[in-house]
Parts: sequence; C-alpha cells; structure tokens
Amino acid sequence: MSKAVSRGQALEVSGRVATQIDWDQLDGQKLQDEVISLSPEEFGRRCTAFLKAGARFSFGGLKVACAPFDPAKFINKDWAFWKGPKDGDGLKGEEERDKASLALTEVDFEKVDLLICMEQGESSITGEEKLIRLRLGRPIYGATQFMGLWQDYQQNNAQSVLEKLYQQKGVTYVDFFGDILRFPNGHRSVLCLYRFGVGSWNWYYCWLVNDWSDHYFTAVARQVSS
Repeated sequence: MSKAVSRGQALEVSGRVATQIDWDQLDGQKLQDEVISLSPEEFGRRCTAFLKAGARFSFGGLKVACAPFDPAKFINKDWAFWKGPKDGDGLKGEEERDKASLALTEVDFEKVDLLICMEQGESSITGEEKLIRLRLGRPIYGATQFMGLWQDYQQNNAQSVLEKLYQQKGVTYVDFFGDILRFPNGHRSVLCLYRFGVGSWNWYYCWLVNDWSDHYFTAVARQVSS
C-alpha cells in the first residue's frame, strides 16, 4: 500500500530542484519555450510522471498493438474506405488499403520511418502525388496503426506511445496513407494525429487534393538495409 507524501518530503524535493540542478548547463530560451510556457496542468503532469519513475527518464518501449478501424463507427455513418480507382466515385470495387500494414498485429514505432517525400526545390506536393511516391514496396501504415496509437493514447496519456514519440523525438504530427477513406462528398482522405498546443493529441483527416508541406510526416515501415 502506497504512503502519502508528507509536506516535509515535498519541500525537500522542491528545495533540491532549486539548489541542486546545474542551471548553467541549461539553455534559457529553451527553458522558457519548452518548460516555463507549459500550462500548470501540463507542467504538473510531466513532473509527476518523472518523479513516479524515480527521477529517471524511463520512457519504455514504443510498441503499440494495431486495432480494427471502422470509419462509419469512428467518424460518421457516411464514411467508408475508398473503393475502386481514384478517378471513380469511391463506392465500387476493391477497398484501397495497404495489405501489408493491414496484416500487422503490432508496430514498433522505434523502427518507423517518417517521410515527407518532397524533392529538392519543392515547398509542397499534393496528397495524391505523395501517395504515388510512398508506394515503393514497404508497408505504409494505415487505419489500424492509427487506431492502435489513438486507443493507447486514450488509455495511457503521458505514458502513451504518441507522447513518448513527442518527448523522445519531437514528433507532433503523423499521418497514415496506408488506407484511403471516402469523405461523404467524395473526397479521398487519410487519417492523421497531431499534438495540439503544449499538452494534448487529437485526430483529424486530410483530403488528398490538398497540399502536403515539409511538416506533414507519414509513417511507413523502416527500410531494411541490404
């Protein structure tokens, strides 16, 4: 059974923070931007997690279980996976899904590549062009990986794989081109996850007719060296 922290213990820790951290090693601007600017809630959450881990940076692994995804249930009844050719109506034919990523039951995001697919001199490309460039033989992560990450975040928050990706690698956005969704008006879309402000992750969708810039990263399986 855990024991409540005493006032004396709390004062001891706060005193050590003030007097035993080597402040000369820290960047004042970085401290202002990434720590002092945090909301009281986010600052408290991070410090609590740090102390719960024994004042150790214990991030753990980045593995997440893939989860089934039903666009009609998750988004809206009029949503579906795109069917048939991209220049069709999306209602007839085979669903446009990456079979390799769909077969996966787990993904280790320590071994994921995040790609922008732009060439030298380009400031943006359309989602459709990016999709063409992504299809180079390795799995492109899709809706089941998206759903696994989202469920993990809902359950674990500060200890979730998404938050660890942010803390360890600075990731604030990732999209999932493996599965193409049909927006009710006929637009082709993909799911994405993004970190809002300084404290929380959210999900959205992006139309493939829109432009993708150099901060829109897509998750794919890491290239295996030959």
